[in-house]
Amino acid sequence: MLSFVIEGLAKLDQSMEINFDISEDELPVFLAEADEHLQVLDDVLIRLERESSDADLVQTVFRSAHTIKGMSGMIGHQRMTDLTHALENLLDAVRKKNISITKELIDICLEAVDRLRLLRDEVVTSQRCDLNIDEAVKALKEFNENAKREALQTNEPGAVKETPPQKKEEPREAANAASAAGQQVKVRAQIDVNSMASAARAFQLMLALQEIGEIQSMTPSQAQIETSSPVSDFFAVVATTHPFEKMRAALLPLSGINQIYLDDKPVLPNGAAADVSQTAASSPQEEKPKADPPVPGGPRFSNGGVINERRAATPFGRRSADMTIRTNVERLDALMNLVGEMITDRNHLKQIHSRLLRVNSNYDEIFETIAHLGRITDQLQEEVMRIRMLPVSSTFGKFPRMVRDMADKIGKKIDLVMRGEDTEMDRSMIEEINDPLIHLIRNSVDHGIEPPDVRRAAGKPERGTLTLTARHEQGRIILTVEDDGGGIDGEKLRRSAIQKGLITAEEAAGLTEEQSVDLMFMAGLSTAQKVTDISGRGVGLDIVNTNIQRVNGTIQVETKLGLGTKFQIVLPLTLAVVPALLVSVCQSTFAIPLVMITETLRLGKGDITHVNRRPVTRLRGRVLSLLHLSDVYDLPESREQQKYTFAVVVQSGKQRVGLVIDRLLGEEDVVVKPLGAFIGDIPGISSAAILGDGQVALIIDVFGLFKLAGI
Repeated sequence: MLSFVIEGLAKLDQSMEINFDISEDELPVFLAEADEHLQVLDDVLIRLERESSDADLVQTVFRSAHTIKGMSGMIGHQRMTDLTHALENLLDAVRKKNISITKELIDICLEAVDRLRLLRDEVVTSQRCDLNIDEAVKALKEFNENAKREALQTNEPGAVKETPPQKKEEPREAANAASAAGQQVKVRAQIDVNSMASAARAFQLMLALQEIGEIQSMTPSQAQIETSSPVSDFFAVVATTHPFEKMRAALLPLSGINQIYLDDKPVLPNGAAADVSQTAASSPQEEKPKADPPVPGGPRFSNGGVINERRAATPFGRRSADMTIRTNVERLDALMNLVGEMITDRNHLKQIHSRLLRVNSNYDEIFETIAHLGRITDQLQEEVMRIRMLPVSSTFGKFPRMVRDMADKIGKKIDLVMRGEDTEMDRSMIEEINDPLIHLIRNSVDHGIEPPDVRRAAGKPERGTLTLTARHEQGRIILTVEDDGGGIDGEKLRRSAIQKGLITAEEAAGLTEEQSVDLMFMAGLSTAQKVTDISGRGVGLDIVNTNIQRVNGTIQVETKLGLGTKFQIVLPLTLAVVPALLVSVCQSTFAIPLVMITETLRLGKGDITHVNRRPVTRLRGRVLSLLHLSDVYDLPESREQQKYTFAVVVQSGKQRVGLVIDRLLGEEDVVVKPLGAFIGDIPGISSAAILGDGQVALIIDVFGLFKLAGI
C-alpha cells in the first residue's frame, strides 16, 4: 500500500507544473540561444566523428555545452543543468585527451542532445517531460568512467593519464612556469551596473578568456558565477601565448562591460565606455567586489544574446558594427503588406505617367517626383525583403544528423556535403521547402545510395556521397539534391506503375525514358521491396512535386544507371511579391509568374495546326502543345479580330506548353493576395493581385492549369 502511495505521489509530481526564473520577453531569446547551441552540438559532434583530430571542434562543442549549462542554471532549470554538466564532463575528458573519440561516444552525446531538446521544451510548456534525468546523468558518468578506464588499460594513442594534483607553486615559480609557455596576463574588468544580467557578462568574459589562454585563477570563481549572483568586478590571471592586440580583438566585442584592462592597458577605445575607477583597479582578492543591484525576476537575457558566442553584436554594447535585434515575424508581415500597398500605388503612378506623357510632355516636375518615389519604393521593398530573408542553413542544419542516423540504421555509409548554406531565401519559402528536401534526402539515402558491399562490387568507394547545394541564379533559387548511387531504372518504374494499376501496358510502351523517370512523382508509386519507417509507401515524391509546384516552383530529374541521380528544384525568391507577365484574355487580365515562363511567341493563323484535335505549333523543329486560356477558364469569346495571336511558353518539370492569349501587357512586380475563404480554391488559379489601375488580376497556377486541362 505504501509503495502504491509513493508511486502515485511520484506521478503527481511528474505532472505538476514547473516554473522557471524567466520572463515572457526573455523566453524567445532563451529559446533562440538554446536552439542555436543545440544545433552546434549536433553539427560539430557529427563532424568530430570524421575529424576526431581537430582540437578546435572539440573546443567548440565543449563551449556550447558549457554555455547551455550556464543558461539553464540562470533560469533555474536544474534538470537541464545536471544533464548538461554530465555531458560537459564527458566532453572535457575528450578535450583533455583522457578518452578517444569513437562512434559510441558520438552516439551517447547525440542522445544527450536529444534529451536536452526535450528539457528545452519544458521551458515552453512548463510541464515536466517524461525523462528520467538521474538515469541519463548516470549513463553519461558511467560511459565517461569506463572510457577512461579502457583508455588507460589499452594505452590508446591520445589517451593521457590524469596527473594527480600537485602542490601549489610559489608565485615566482608559477610565473616562471607560465613564461616558459608564454606569459601571464592580469585581466581586470568592471561589469556595467545597469547590466540586465551581470553574471552572464562575467560568464561570457570567462569563455572569451578560455579561448585565448588558460585561466590560472579567477574571482569570482566559475561556481560563483553560475549561481547567477550579481557581479560588478572581475579579476583573472591568464596564461597565454597571444600578443596584446589579438587578446584585445577577442575581448572587444563583449558588451555590458564598462572597461577591461590587460596588465593595466585598456582594451576598449577611449570614449567607448566609462573608465574603471581607481578603487576598482585593485585586485578583487584584496578588495571585496561591489555587487550589482539584483534584477527583479531573476537574471535577464539581452536581445543580442549574451551567451551566444557566434554573434558578437548586442544592443547593450555600442561597440559592435553589426547590431542585430529580434522581432516578431507578424510585424515583418505587416510591414511587407504596407510595402505591397506602396508598390501598387507606384504602379498606378507609372500608368498615370504614361497617360500624361501621351497627352503632353510638359510635366517634368511630376515625372521627376514619380521617378523618385519609384526609386524609394524599390529600395524600401528591397530592404524589407532582406529583413525577411534567412540563410538556408536554418534548414540545411538538421540534415547531417538525419543522414547519419538513417544511414546507420540501414547499414550504409554516407557522407553529406553541403554547399551554399549562406544562400538566402524568404522565410515563408524556407518553410515550404523543408518537407520536400526531407523527402528527397530520405529517398536518396534509402533508394539511391547502395550498401557498402554493392558499391565495392561496382568498383565504387564504400562510402556514398550525398550533395546538397543552394545558389541564386537569375533572380531564382536553385536547390539540388545529388547522390552517387545506382541511379533510377525507368523500366522498373514502368513495371511498378503497371502492377499498381496507375498506367496501362500500352501507355507504358509509349513512354520515353525521361517520361518513365517522371513516373516516380505519381501518388502511390514505390519500388521499395518492403515498407519501412524511412520509405516505401509511395507518397514521398508525390508530396515533393505537389509542394514545390504549389509555390510556383519546378523540379527536374537527371539520372544515369550506376552513376547517380540529381534532383534540381527551381523556386522564386519570395512568395510575397512576384515578378509576373501580365496578359489579356477575353478582356480579362491574368498574371503568369516569370519563374514559370521560358519565352513568348507571336503566331499567325498558319502557324497553328491540330494533332488529335489538339492545337499545336512547331518551335525550333519540335512540336509544342497549345492551350487556349479562354477555353480552359470558359471565358466568353472576344469579338476582337487580330492578325496575330500570342503564346506564352510555360514549363512545369519537363513539360512545356504554350498558353494562347490575346495580348501581352508587360512585366510587373505584383503583390500576392490570397483569394480568401469566401472564394476558396479555384483550380488553375493560385492567388490574386491588385494592379496599379485598381484592376484585379488572377495569378495563374501553371501546375494546376495543366491538371485542369488534362495535360
